[in-house]
Amino acid sequence: MAMSLLFPAITALPEPQGDRLATFAKAPYFRDVLSAPLSKSPASPSQLQYGIFNYLPGWVNGLMSVRNRIVKRLGFEVGQTSMVPSSDQWQVGTKAGFLTVMEITDDEIISMADDRHMTFFISVKKTETSVIVSTLVNQKTLIGRVYVNAILPFHHLIARTVINNAVKAKRI
Repeated sequence: MAMSLLFPAITALPEPQGDRLATFAKAPYFRDVLSAPLSKSPASPSQLQYGIFNYLPGWVNGLMSVRNRIVKRLGFEVGQTSMVPSSDQWQVGTKAGFLTVMEITDDEIISMADDRHMTFFISVKKTETSVIVSTLVNQKTLIGRVYVNAILPFHHLIARTVINNAVKAKRI
């Protein structure tokens, strides 16, 4: 309820069962799906992902820096947050920030990061009127499960913030 008041343009959707990202789910996993209005058209899925995740607020970068220092000691992979190269140069295998592009179609891009504790996926899918951003985290170890549960409040806030900022700035 509070999230919908803070971010009225962002809608939480139920977990789709038949989408492409669902094929990567391995229990135990966490999944969420958020939708936002699409105002930038035409835009490729990689341009939309770039428009959302390459412009993190300073406080998010600060939290990520603290997070990276802590979790690196626990064996988590950490990487850069900025997405280089620019989105029009992405193809399967491209490193985009800490993610690696796995699949690109006309309407969806799926990127992932993998380490010994979890495998993290992001899907950015465009429809005629919206952008659907979905997160999937397969938790491989107890440390991975504890980590995911510990960061969920931050995830919910950060995901909505960066998508909302992209909507307001008309990057998506």
